[in-house]
Amino acid sequence: MRPRPGAGPRAAPARGDARCRPVRRPSGRVLLRTASALLLAAYPFGVYLLIGRGRIRVAGLALLIVLAIRYLTPGGVRLQALGALLVGTAFAAAIIATDSETLARLYPVGVNATLLTAFAMTLLRPPSMVERIARATGAVLDAAGVRYTRMVTVVWCAFFAANGGIALATALAGSRETWALYNGLLAYLGAGALLAGERVLRAWLSHRAARAARG
Repeated sequence: MRPRPGAGPRAAPARGDARCRPVRRPSGRVLLRTASALLLAAYPFGVYLLIGRGRIRVAGLALLIVLAIRYLTPGGVRLQALGALLVGTAFAAAIIATDSETLARLYPVGVNATLLTAFAMTLLRPPSMVERIARATGAVLDAAGVRYTRMVTVVWCAFFAANGGIALATALAGSRETWALYNGLLAYLGAGALLAGERVLRAWLSHRAARAARG
């Protein structure tokens, strides 16, 4: 009696077959750090709501907890993140101690000052910050690429200086609504526009270089 077609033992899938690969799910650490990043981005709106209820110290405590989750999880603390952790912790402790609305509103200024310092220091001690980030992702840069990444680093320094100045003005002279709107939305839109614009410029320059190489 002949076996029915397909009734015999099936061949095992080849090693490396996509069907055999387990689906990789984000680890708990990644999820915690992602959630903490989103909470830090929402800081201005959280402060706005808490200030309206007279809970300024709660904002400082919440900031301290989120910073701990963000930077003190295993693998979370790196040298370049140490400045952000120290500045954030200092602001959170000062807000809790003083119950000061002004200090709570000045936190975005501290963030921009920290980023400006970190980026500017790499201009004095190359490689530039953007070059370091590019090489960390596996990019191979020639001399023109190094010059370009340095120029982009300078642009980001200008952005952090301008953004920090506007954040300072909204913290000291703006209404709560203006402060929350700028630091919780408009500043991120500006950073996103800069990222998108740089990506478009980089693609255009790469295309132009490729055409020049083809003659």
